[in-house]
Amino acid sequence: MHLKQRFELLWTYWEADKSKVETLWTELTDKYNEPHRYYHNLEHLRELFSYYNDYYGKLANPQEVAFAIFYHDIIYDIWSKKNELKSAELAKRHLESYQVNDNNMIRIFDLIMVTKDHTPKHNSDEKWMIDFDLGVLGQSWDRYHAYTLQIRKEYGAVPSFIYRKGRKKVLAHFLEKEYIYKTDVFRSRFEIKARNNIKKELEIL
Repeated sequence: MHLKQRFELLWTYWEADKSKVETLWTELTDKYNEPHRYYHNLEHLRELFSYYNDYYGKLANPQEVAFAIFYHDIIYDIWSKKNELKSAELAKRHLESYQVNDNNMIRIFDLIMVTKDHTPKHNSDEKWMIDFDLGVLGQSWDRYHAYTLQIRKEYGAVPSFIYRKGRKKVLAHFLEKEYIYKTDVFRSRFEIKARNNIKKELEIL
């Protein structure tokens, strides 16, 4: 299913006016197509939805997870530490406009926020959301390496020595965790590969 079709279908749960949904879609694509995005773009959403499709049946509230995927990186500024919060707040404002149930809003807000610290706090859907977001870490080295180059381009304004220092800190943080992934499925499929990829990147930096 194309992203736009998925987006339109998702919004029909809460908003039947197609013109309003079209406006929301335009806003979303404008954000994800910003010129400074090389990884956190529409292709990133497609990647997350590929995992979502595979594990749809494991999700307690799949519509909420889908909504969180669409909005989790809608705000992306490399200089800000509040991207996830701003993204979650934007999603919440839209949901409030269409009188979405408070419980739905709270769970969607939390699903977006767990992509910041990758620590589930409330339910199993948060674990899946984290694993979808980190799925790229456990892919082939070629895919992982392409991802690292995309991230570096997003931080192109940052001097190399500063970038390397910050990137090493992020990677070391992942390796210090008992597990990178939160679900048994992703651990069995991707944990070892993700750790090997991260170690290889650290050797290159």
